[in-house]
Amino acid sequence: MHNALYKANVGADFVFPATIDFSQYKLLIIPSLYVADDDLLKRISEYVHNGGHVLMTFKSGFTNENSAVRWEKAPGPLHEAAGFTYQEFSNLEKPLPLRGDPFHVGEGNMVSQWAEFLQPTTAKTLATYDHPFFGRWPAITRNQFGKGTLTYEGTALSEQLQQAIVQQSLQDGGIPFDPGASHSTIRVKSGSNTSGRSVTYLLNYSSAPADVKYAGTPAHDLLTGRLLSPGQVLSIQPWDLVIAESDGTENKSSR
Repeated sequence: MHNALYKANVGADFVFPATIDFSQYKLLIIPSLYVADDDLLKRISEYVHNGGHVLMTFKSGFTNENSAVRWEKAPGPLHEAAGFTYQEFSNLEKPLPLRGDPFHVGEGNMVSQWAEFLQPTTAKTLATYDHPFFGRWPAITRNQFGKGTLTYEGTALSEQLQQAIVQQSLQDGGIPFDPGASHSTIRVKSGSNTSGRSVTYLLNYSSAPADVKYAGTPAHDLLTGRLLSPGQVLSIQPWDLVIAESDGTENKSSR
């Protein structure tokens, strides 16, 4: 999942269970939260109900803080937010395709290793297994709960499928991303400094030179002093970067 964010040119915080309020985030990505107390799961549910978006993977909510399986059906206190329950699960002997390639990833349309027998109550099925037995249960679901959504992966996805689901979740959360970033070693980050000027960081995470088109306003490179123009192609050396500071304040550039 973190790799999928990197390929979409999206940075991420690491959120700890002790965080009381998740509302500052548009999207929470929660991989296999197998051990968690009821309070944490209820806070996640409240976050969704209040308008947050969650992307969660299999085995979440299965045990309490002592790693003891809950008496209630999985996913425990998450069942309303997730929109399903389940009691049974299985290993997968070999990878399986999803019926109809619902995320249009071609050869990457495969899941593996694990399958939970999800029984939707309010969740919408996004994908099912293309298999005579496992095809009875959803592989991926999405539930509208209050003002937000919870997307759940009941199996292990291929890299291509995971990329597609992460990008769909980013879109649902209103988080901008670059779908073409996976084809480049350049990552672009931006912010503003104490002088009110916008600053763009162009970083080459590669052992080879890479070219990138500068898309910002007229600026100068803080490291070399050279002037930068919108649309200019920059060649960035291996493991090097360009720090572009705009030549005007953000307020001036927006007028």
